[in-house]
Amino acid sequence: MADFLRRELLISAKYPQGTFIREEELARELNISRAPVREALKELEGQGLVRSIPRKGSMVLGFSPEDVEELYDIRFALETQVFEALVKERLLSDDDCERMNSLFNDLLAVASSSMEKDEKVIAFSRIDLEFHLFIAERSGRPWTIRILRSVYFQLQQAMVQYLESEEELAYSAREHLKIIRSLKEGDLDALRESRRYSYFQRRLRKREKVEASGI
Repeated sequence: MADFLRRELLISAKYPQGTFIREEELARELNISRAPVREALKELEGQGLVRSIPRKGSMVLGFSPEDVEELYDIRFALETQVFEALVKERLLSDDDCERMNSLFNDLLAVASSSMEKDEKVIAFSRIDLEFHLFIAERSGRPWTIRILRSVYFQLQQAMVQYLESEEELAYSAREHLKIIRSLKEGDLDALRESRRYSYFQRRLRKREKVEASGI
């Protein structure tokens, strides 16, 4: 049920930012009891995608450019700790690397597919989430994983909101290969620089372009 609602938030125009999802109405619409709807909304609230407001329902949250900047800052800091644990403690096995390569190939396949844009973004973001959670879970840092999981879900929502072109998906897919190679080589400096460029420099370039255009 939570997966269904996440998908609705990602691609449906039915629940734009600021609208309310009402437990009773949704249960009636789907012809199910209120219990699974209630549990799904609690899960989405825990992931920072909705906020429960008494007597009104669960309000759908959106993400401003400043919110996305802050989320990326948090992600960068936590992933840096994950990478350090993986490399210094040698936590990745050959099977782990094979799994990451498989997910990378899945990302490439989706990015180059002929799917409609919305479907492509949904499929890509699902695999991207699986890739990064897989890496985080190998670190054995439960609180870091818990926080990163919420950040990943929020950035997944923001990806749909701010994606400018499908070409960005191909670029993002290739960045995953850099992560795999650097982890296998134990190159923490390359991991930090790669992720810093990915997260910060691309956003800075976009901001500079917008400011230069006077929009």
